[in-house]
Amino acid sequence: MAVERRDTAYLVWKLIRSQAGPYAWTALGWILWNAWPLVPGLLAKLFFDALTGRAPLGLGVSAVVALLVLSGLGRALAMHGATRAGVPLRFRLRALMQGNIVRHILRRPAAQAFEGSVGQAISTLRDDAEAGALATDWPYDAFAGLAFGAGGLAILLAVNGRLTLLVFLPLTFLLLLANVARSRLMSVRDLSRRTTADVTGAIAEIFSSVQAIQVAGAEARILAHLKRLGEARRRATVTDTVTGLAFDGIFQYTMNLGAGMVLLIGAGQMHSGRFTVGDFALFALYLMQVADRMGFLGYLISSYQQSAIAFRRLLNLMRGAPARALVDRPPCPPPVVRTPAPGESLRTLEVRGLGIIRAGTGVVTDVSFTIERGTVTAITGRIGSGKSTLLRGILGLVPTDAGGTFWNGRVIENPGEFLVPPRSAYVPQRAHLFAGTLRQNVVLDRELSEVDLSEVARAAVFGDDLARMPDGWDTPIGNQGVRLSGGQAQRVAIARALARQADLTVLDDVSSALDGDTEDLIWREMLRMRGTFLVVTDSARLLQAARQIIWLEQGRVVALGSFNNLTARGLPSR
Repeated sequence: MAVERRDTAYLVWKLIRSQAGPYAWTALGWILWNAWPLVPGLLAKLFFDALTGRAPLGLGVSAVVALLVLSGLGRALAMHGATRAGVPLRFRLRALMQGNIVRHILRRPAAQAFEGSVGQAISTLRDDAEAGALATDWPYDAFAGLAFGAGGLAILLAVNGRLTLLVFLPLTFLLLLANVARSRLMSVRDLSRRTTADVTGAIAEIFSSVQAIQVAGAEARILAHLKRLGEARRRATVTDTVTGLAFDGIFQYTMNLGAGMVLLIGAGQMHSGRFTVGDFALFALYLMQVADRMGFLGYLISSYQQSAIAFRRLLNLMRGAPARALVDRPPCPPPVVRTPAPGESLRTLEVRGLGIIRAGTGVVTDVSFTIERGTVTAITGRIGSGKSTLLRGILGLVPTDAGGTFWNGRVIENPGEFLVPPRSAYVPQRAHLFAGTLRQNVVLDRELSEVDLSEVARAAVFGDDLARMPDGWDTPIGNQGVRLSGGQAQRVAIARALARQADLTVLDDVSSALDGDTEDLIWREMLRMRGTFLVVTDSARLLQAARQIIWLEQGRVVALGSFNNLTARGLPSR
């Protein structure tokens, strides 16, 4: 069996191949940009030698200046081309990884989407995806640095080999020591990123729990907790900044030291005529550039190691997906089907021997029943009997351990991808709304006329509430619907499900936030629609109207039948 590759080089190579054309142009531009200073160095030597009358080939000052101008224009053109190709490339590579991660998360069961907080996931998607995209710069940056360093050293050795060795051997030793110590910089930088993720995650959780914080009177404690996280982030950021400046100072010091050595050693040789002014200009220019490239190569090695950490975090968000799923270009998606294909419309949905086991405890065990089109199936029972877990297992929102679900007699291989609109629409116990307007939350990806919206509002018993809102459907509802009451939010979620016009509508105890009169009105409207419903409910109206009632106790079906049948047999006590 082939071993899956997860190493950084493989992931970087796959990213490069996904954008081969733009990457080639970007690499060519930046290689020319980074290697181009070799030319001005030689031209600087010619310029100063021309001033002293020792220029080869009889070149004059004006000719050398013209070559310098042309060299500058050429480098500017190389930078322009690299930027035009590189900036969109960086965005595409980052978007590729982010899109693949989000796509994978959305395909996983909701209970296993990802570990950690939402804020930490967002921080990883933002920062580590950027680091992964930056890792693709490594090949051409390393090539350009090596090309310039090797070319510069070769030219300096040809001009004066003894002086080159005297200057660069101690510089190389100092730079190697600095790069060995650079692991300290990487560790403090990683700490800075993690503390930033902690603050981001805390802020996201606070914003999503404002009401709970207010009800508990925990504002002071929450602010104190956020202050502690902010202080930890401040310390990590200061340490990161100071450490980075210290390393920059080391590199600058070594380059200045090299320039001083050139002055001390080259002065005597210039006096004797063995070292021209042009040679000194060449050394002074190349010394800084070559030392900088040597330091940059050390930085590339460290950043390459850091990118391995970034890729690992990104793969952790995908929880078990193969590494190639992070960097492969997804196929072009097929057109979205808004109506079921011929023969796919629901006739029966059959659940056979469904079992869900979590943490070694049986939550749902051997549940079987059949739903026929145009009927209502109600699931009821005590709190904690497994009603919501059963619904989520049928829909593929939690993994199942036994049995299966069948659509018109055919097994559903992946319920999480199959039981979605237009086949199924789902309303959980807690309404999940988005920051935006009522219209945006109800319509989502559909196009609904005002007549359709009015029908949806009537079915969800939301018409009177809508009439009291000055902006109607364009009323903003705030983050997670904070401007709505609990009952209004639940009815908006019901309206969104009804707007999907799905074959099967699944509702999980949606009347818990509604008063009795509103609940009765909603179920009356639901029954008038003559759709196919699978609901968790304790509503007497709905239990009496249901074709069949599934009574759960400790995850097992203890009674199955119509309301009249179960009443005749004696309903299980609550």
